[in-house]
Amino acid sequence: MSVETRIGGPDRWGFATQGFPRRASFRARVTRLVPLRSPQLDVAEMTRRLRKFGLFEHVPPAALRAVAAGARLRAMCQGEFLWRCGDPAREMVLIGSGFVKASRRNLNGTSKTYGLFGPGDSMGLYAFWSGMHYPTDAIALNEGVILIILDAGEISDLAEQHPQLSKNMLTEVTRFSEAFINKIEIISADSVQKRLAVLLLQLVSRYGVDRRGEQARVPAFLTLKQISEIIDTRIETVARSLSPWKRAGWIVIDAHGWRFNCLDKLRELLHG
Repeated sequence: MSVETRIGGPDRWGFATQGFPRRASFRARVTRLVPLRSPQLDVAEMTRRLRKFGLFEHVPPAALRAVAAGARLRAMCQGEFLWRCGDPAREMVLIGSGFVKASRRNLNGTSKTYGLFGPGDSMGLYAFWSGMHYPTDAIALNEGVILIILDAGEISDLAEQHPQLSKNMLTEVTRFSEAFINKIEIISADSVQKRLAVLLLQLVSRYGVDRRGEQARVPAFLTLKQISEIIDTRIETVARSLSPWKRAGWIVIDAHGWRFNCLDKLRELLHG
């Protein structure tokens, strides 16, 4: 399915998202990582949060409470690794807010981003199910990313007892694969501006809120460096590409995230 077809559909998730300062959309600063304190939830509250994820849709209450009893909440700071490429795949995560990238370094040491995951998405299930180690690093892109950590083995065992959970797991693996297909769509575009337009339209399609006609909002930030890794270009080129769009009012970056006023203009770029 093309990017144009997906844009404008109903909001997929009802997750609360965080606001970040406007400077977060510009060049990232290298700072010392200070682990964030992760709040503890009781089983009832964890069960309520798990219900928001497609993985547990229509799963029996007793099974969901069993998952909640073994789950834990984790808050991550920007740049923190959830896992590293080659680590044993023992956990899967559900993203409550913020963004996590799947990336790895090539032989020249350059970081390449292969997938972007946000509120409502899961990570780690594909690697566990395939019996492989994690094929990429998983790195928090924002300050205060909120994750629910699950033992992948326990979820797999529970799925053997509950066919609905097994069916949902297969759906999640398919969604994980879509992230890499999206990357192919981006890189296949024949200019930097088109690659950037594809990425932004994908973000609106997957995480956009407050949609009205050709307007929408993505309530989170990506730095220029993060965008440059995803669309495979220089930071300066990303800045030059965004500048005329901001001047024309197509895009506004403020304390509430990215606001898109002319999605039709971005789509027109793909056919230009």
